[in-house]
Formats: sequence, C-alpha cells, structure tokens
Amino acid sequence: MTKMKKILAVGLAGLMAVGFAACSGSKDSTTTDDAKTDATATAKTGYAISSEIKEDEYNKSETALEIDSVCAAVLVDADGKIIDVKIDEAQTKPDLKKDNGDVADLRTKRDKKEDYGMKGASGIGKEWYEQIAAFEEWAKGKTAEEVKAGIGEDGYPSDADLKAGCTMYANGFAQVTAQAMENAKDLGASATDSLKLAMTTEKYYESNETNLQYDTNYAIVTVDADGKVTSCVIDASQAKCSIADGKFTVEKGAYKSKKELGDDYNMRGASPIGKEWYEQAEAFEKWCVGKTADEIKASYGDDMVATDADLKAGCTMTINGIAENVAKAINS
Repeated sequence: MTKMKKILAVGLAGLMAVGFAACSGSKDSTTTDDAKTDATATAKTGYAISSEIKEDEYNKSETALEIDSVCAAVLVDADGKIIDVKIDEAQTKPDLKKDNGDVADLRTKRDKKEDYGMKGASGIGKEWYEQIAAFEEWAKGKTAEEVKAGIGEDGYPSDADLKAGCTMYANGFAQVTAQAMENAKDLGASATDSLKLAMTTEKYYESNETNLQYDTNYAIVTVDADGKVTSCVIDASQAKCSIADGKFTVEKGAYKSKKELGDDYNMRGASPIGKEWYEQAEAFEKWCVGKTADEIKASYGDDMVATDADLKAGCTMTINGIAENVAKAINS
C-alpha cells in the first residue's frame, strides 16, 4: 500500500468511527430525552359521580331502599386518552324493619372484595372487584367515545377483549368514565403519577324517625414516587331519605353531589369566612398538594376543623372525614 493510500485508509476509518459514535450518541440521547418527556409530561385529573336513590330490586317494600353511588377517577393524556382509571361503587340498602335502617357494612363494592358475593353468579367466575379491574385495564389508552363504544345496547360489554374479563352490566361505568374525562383538568399531575380513589360512606349522626341520611366522601388524588400529592379533588354527597309512619317517602331518582349543587348547597351564610362548600373544598385540595398522607391526617384537631393557619384561611368547615378519606386514597 502506498503512503497516500495508507493516509486515505486511516482517514476513512477515523470518519467511520466518529460516525458510529455519533449515531450511538444520538440513540442514547433520544432514549434519555424520551424518558425525560414521559416523566415530565403533564396529565389531566378528572372525576365524575352518578348517584341514585331507588327501589331495592330484591326487597320491594315501602320500608326498604337502595342508595347507589358510582365514582370514576381518570388520568388523561394530552391526546385525550386514558392513562389510568379507577372506579368504585357504594351500594347502601337500608330497611326500616331492620335496626331502624342501620346498615352494618358500609364498605364499597371494591373494598368488600370476596364479601360482595358476585363470583357465584358470574358466568366467568369473577368477583365485582376483579371485573371492574378488567374494565379499567381495557379502558387504558382509549378515548371517551371508544370506552362508550365497548358497551352494547343492552348495557353489557360488547367488545371481545372486555368481555373476556368483565361480563357484568357496565353501561353506568362507561358513562361515568366518559364524563370524568370530559371534566378532567390540569391540576398538577404528571403522566407517571399514581392515580388513587377512595369512597367512604357513613350514616349521618343526626338521622332520626323522619329522616335517614347516608353521606359519602370521595377523594381523587395523584401521587408521585415519594408518596406526595400532586393533584387532589374531593367531593361529597348526601342521600336524604324522608320517612313518615315508618315508611320511606323520599322521591326516588338521581341526586347531586355537594360540588354539583354549587351555591345551592347553602353553606355560605353559615360560614365565618363567607365561603360555600365547593370553595372551601378547593382550598383544601390546593393545600393537600405536596403533602403526604400523614401530613393530611394531621390537618385537623379535636374539634375536627383545620389547625393549619394557611388551610384555615380558606377552609373552616369540618374536615376530619375528608382528611381521613384523602389519606385512605393515598394509601390505597
């Protein structure tokens, strides 16, 4: 090989080495950039509630009722597709002939797990919590319209993939999920955060012979890798069931949550800071961001109202049940 050929060969080898290094560096850089994008991509947090007082299908009596409340929480990406979804349902069946309408087990269907007792009647041998988990997994990556399209005219799953894990009536779940997506807002969550949902139902302590009331708290939170809240939404509903002569006289049908009632909830006049329930709830939600479950549980004193000065500036209502439910969501 001549001296000139040797120089050209060495130069070409050097250029090839630089080229391979550049390609390799570009690939690594792209991978790193993609990882950063996933970690920093924002996501919208949303929820929707559907509540109804109706006749108990299995106890058709003037002394019995069924109170149903379904909640869907969603984390939605920039393309309007579901990153994650959580669904639960509170089903309360008071009967005035039994313990004056007291319901011993107020756990949600998800919390009851095997105790709900659907598995024996299921064509696929799956309990409620297992079927709702299948619905949630199927819904990931879908738009609101795609979620609704997976349900047939009879209200049952029609999509083959969905039917493999969920055969129970699911129209309500699809509708409330779609509504949650429509309601979703930028509240500080990222696409890699964990979505959490908690529902807690209690009998109202002032229930009496003319009114039986069951209240439900809802908490929708997103949590980062350190267990700190990145977004928080709370709501509550009150199922007020009027009674006369030992029989329920309440008008059956859908009822609104406190946030849906807005100014019609009528807390403003009794509030020392002149704030309605939804306004105080929003102050609580913002205060929760950046905090852990333990910090949120420590937010109230023996009088059940806020002790933190910053929180008290915007929220003076009773928050013990709200705080405990948010902590429950974080720890779920």
